[in-house]
Amino acid sequence: MTDSPSTQTASPVPARPRRRRVLQPRAVATIALAWVLLWDRVSWGNVVNGVLVGLLVTYAFPLPSIEFHGRLRPHRVALLIGRFLLDLVESSWQVMRLAFGGRRPRNAVIEVQLRSRSDLYLTLTAELVALVPGSVVVEARRSTSVLYLHLLDVEREGRIEGQRANALAVERRVVRAIGSREEIAALETGSPWPGTPPAPATGRTDPAHPADPAEPLDEEETP
Repeated sequence: MTDSPSTQTASPVPARPRRRRVLQPRAVATIALAWVLLWDRVSWGNVVNGVLVGLLVTYAFPLPSIEFHGRLRPHRVALLIGRFLLDLVESSWQVMRLAFGGRRPRNAVIEVQLRSRSDLYLTLTAELVALVPGSVVVEARRSTSVLYLHLLDVEREGRIEGQRANALAVERRVVRAIGSREEIAALETGSPWPGTPPAPATGRTDPAHPADPAEPLDEEETP
């Protein structure tokens, strides 16, 4: 008797933008600006050299183009910024209390499965989460839209799930602020992300709460 061949197929992976060696004016301008700021002097020589460096970098290390199909909503952007500032103040206070406290914090690395499938939303969410004290993005996987976060002080009950829910809330505010109607609807209803095939059935019923447990770090490790 021989074993029957496996009928399982690989999960479809959303197509990602290809890297193309084309002129990228915004990237060149950004690199040129950074070059001028590094020299701390505005001159024709620094500007020309910055443009040349930008052209060299963008052609030698081409970046995939970021697709954007949404529109800017000023009131949602203001809400996003306001909530970020509030989280910044609250987390800074908690970290300060922990720094002057007598106990040693216990840290953990957790996985957060984002619901969007956009490089732009992945980047913005990771940046907003990382800028808040107490959490650091140690890895971001474009292929699966997964963030791995290093959390500070997870001994309190509900801390891990609370931080995972907070990261998903940041993603939701980002999409609501600059996403399209189709993207917002997909995020709110849990339907497939626009432009991607439906995900196959897995053991996880809710991507907002992955089944993988957090991975505690050594108690001796401090931030």
